[in-house]
Amino acid sequence: MGRLDDKIALVTGASRGLGEGIARRFADEGAAVVCADVLDASEVASSLPASPSGAQPMAIHLDVTDTAQVEEQMRAVADTYGRLDILANNAGVAQPIGAVIDTPDEVYEKVFTVNVRGVLACSRAAAHIMKQHNWGRIINTASQTGKVAWQGWGIYSASKFAVVGLTQVLAKELAEHNITVNAICPGTMFTNMTKTGFGAAAASADRDRDELLAEHIETIPLKRLGTATDIGAMAAFLASDDACYTTGASLNLTGGEQVFF
Repeated sequence: MGRLDDKIALVTGASRGLGEGIARRFADEGAAVVCADVLDASEVASSLPASPSGAQPMAIHLDVTDTAQVEEQMRAVADTYGRLDILANNAGVAQPIGAVIDTPDEVYEKVFTVNVRGVLACSRAAAHIMKQHNWGRIINTASQTGKVAWQGWGIYSASKFAVVGLTQVLAKELAEHNITVNAICPGTMFTNMTKTGFGAAAASADRDRDELLAEHIETIPLKRLGTATDIGAMAAFLASDDACYTTGASLNLTGGEQVFF
């Protein structure tokens, strides 16, 4: 028996990294998982098990910045499975490291369009479906930088602050429909985004990326990077009945790198 047996879950950004980790843990817990991504997520979906009742996982192409496509695909998922129980808003993009005052409009617009409008569009479309069944779970991937700003990551940080804010207000608005909304705030994770970010920082400081990253890991109390398995475990908890009285929370997943509320 899994904690998510026969739930229908949709994970954005599921083709790799943290999204793949969430999708795999949801499937391990018994959910039928829809792997949604602007990239090809079919390899991940085809490797997942069916739910205990036999509902099959599937991959869909989803550009979270295309509101019409989001609404169409959410309806299609609900038509296929009969409902949508869980949404994990994980799709996101980073930014080139740089000062806020030097950030061009196109960077700001891309980051906010994916990281904020994407979360809003997916949450809105999913919540309308969840309300029909008076049950739902929405889980947003925010960031530790959505609680404390990082110099050089100002636009990304601001977008994740917005995700935390959306999480809080959606939790209040949707509570009467038995829909909980929570966020996960990862710290430094073992992802391509981390490698790219530390690569840029190392280049600007004329340092070796791996050496710089190793030094950073030593500042983390648990002395390691977070993993896709770590975020999958926290997402599964928030999606389950074990977290039925938790809503509006933004939970740290930082290995002690940040210990704020």
